[in-house]
Amino acid sequence: MNDAPNCHRSLDREPTAANAPVPIWLIVFTLVLGFLGAVYFDHHSGGGDAKVYAPYNSATELAAVQPKDAGAALAAHGKSVYENVCGICHGSDGLGKPGQAPPLAASEWVAKDLTTLARVPLAGLNGPIQVAGKEWNLAMAPMGAGLSDADLAAVLTYLRTAWGNQSSAVSEADMKAARAAISGNAPSAAALAKMTPGERGHEVFKKYGCFQCHGPEGKGGVTNPNAKTAELVPSLIYVADGYNQAELIAFISRGERVIPRLNPNGPEPPHFMPKWNGIVTTNELSDLAEFLFSLKPKGEKLDF
Repeated sequence: MNDAPNCHRSLDREPTAANAPVPIWLIVFTLVLGFLGAVYFDHHSGGGDAKVYAPYNSATELAAVQPKDAGAALAAHGKSVYENVCGICHGSDGLGKPGQAPPLAASEWVAKDLTTLARVPLAGLNGPIQVAGKEWNLAMAPMGAGLSDADLAAVLTYLRTAWGNQSSAVSEADMKAARAAISGNAPSAAALAKMTPGERGHEVFKKYGCFQCHGPEGKGGVTNPNAKTAELVPSLIYVADGYNQAELIAFISRGERVIPRLNPNGPEPPHFMPKWNGIVTTNELSDLAEFLFSLKPKGEKLDF
C-alpha cells in the first residue's frame, strides 16, 4: 500500500524575501511625524540656548520674568517703549538715520537737564538743531505727548543709560513735574469738557504738534524735498474732500511711512506721517477729525 500524499510538504521549503512597494500611508505618516517633531523642537528648544527652560521659549522671554533691581526694570520697560515709538526714526542702535533723525547715542541732548530733554518728546522740535557737532534742520512731532508719565520716565531712563550714555535715571515723579512745567497753559479736563468737538480737536492739533509739520491751522507746513506734494508737508484744509471721518482717523492711526517722490530716482523725502495709534487716544482722534474737517473753506470744493 502506498503512503498517503503529504499535503503539508510545501511548508518545509526555505522562506524567501521579495520586493514590495512601501505603503503610501506609511510615507505620509513618517513625513507628518517628522514635521510635527520639527515644529515642537522649534517652539521648545529656546533657540538652542541651554539657559532657557520650560515654560519659557526664548532668552528674552526668560529675562522678562527674572528679578531685576528697580533701575534695570525701568530701563527694560523704556527699551520696549523706545522701540515702539522712537526706534523707527532714531534706530534701534540709537545712531539715528541720515536726513531723517539725529543720533541719541553720545548725544549731548540726552545728558541735559530733565526739563530740556523732556521738552523734545512732549513738545517736538522744528530745527535747526546742533547734535554731536552736526546741524540738523528737521521737524519732529511730539511723539511722547500721549505717553504716560511712567512710560516717558522709562524711555528717558533708557536713553540716558543705553549706548554708552551715562546719565541719571528719571522717576515718574520727576517726569510729572517736568510735564507740568512744559505744558504751561494747556486746558484742564474740565475746560475741555465744555468745548465742542472741533474746539477740542484744535487743542489736540496743538498738543501733538501737528502744526509743526502741517503749519498753523493746517495751511501747509515745512519743506519736504523731493515729495510730490509740492515738496512740502501738505496743507490739511481740503482733507474733507479726500476722506470721510472714519478714513481720516484710520489714516492718522496707521501713518504713512513711504512718501511719493517727485523724482522717482531722487532721495527719499525726509518727513513722513508718524503712526499715531496708541499715542493719540480714540476720543482725541475723533475730535481731531472734526477740527480738520472744519478747516475747509465754506462753499468751496477741491479734489484732494
